[in-house]
Amino acid sequence: MSRFRIWSNTAEYLSLSAIERPALAELYRYWRNQAGSGDLPRQKDLSIQEMGDCLGNIALIDIAPATAGEPDLPAGFPVRARYLLVGEALIKLLGVNPTGRLINQVYAKNVALEVCGALRKSMDTRQPLYYRREFQIIKKSFGYDRLILPMRLQGSDVRRILLAIYPLDSSLVSAEQWQRELAKFDAMQAVETKMASAWAESLGYSVSDGDRDGSDADAGGSRPGGADMEFSNR
Repeated sequence: MSRFRIWSNTAEYLSLSAIERPALAELYRYWRNQAGSGDLPRQKDLSIQEMGDCLGNIALIDIAPATAGEPDLPAGFPVRARYLLVGEALIKLLGVNPTGRLINQVYAKNVALEVCGALRKSMDTRQPLYYRREFQIIKKSFGYDRLILPMRLQGSDVRRILLAIYPLDSSLVSAEQWQRELAKFDAMQAVETKMASAWAESLGYSVSDGDRDGSDADAGGSRPGGADMEFSNR
């Protein structure tokens, strides 16, 4: 079993008091104050000029329930969600500009399903959702805060999502940086696997191909940047 274990944790909150990052707390407060009579705010009720501290880290998403037989939406996806606007900081984190593309066209399938599932929950409950997703690799934390804010257009249905994402490590701001960190993890894990195999063979034990390639059923989940990182290039 490799000592270079990956574990992940997802915390979900609905309380403003749980949002630690001031920019996200202010965005949530602004969204809530625009709700007016208690219904969800409309997109036109919010102003980009009032989101200055968050502009680089927000995305505007068009959302609608999935319908059967849509050619560009795989079976099993709960919503049709398309990026309409994406901030520069999120584009840098992702490594590509997803504007105009469906979420299922941007991420690997299991990542897209998780994201669309969270968006569908916000659409159905008509509630904001705040997540903190964290990964621990070799004593270093990776992850992000994600705030999902549902909005209307003219009718009562949720048709827009205002999404804000901030990496937990403020020094990791691009896809290239994430990939370099993950490459370090892969290299360290490969060295340990190679040495462990040689150690076992020197004692007369046979080593399976799965052990040689570093397979570890207890590794704590898939590596970030592949299945679990929302803003890593696929």
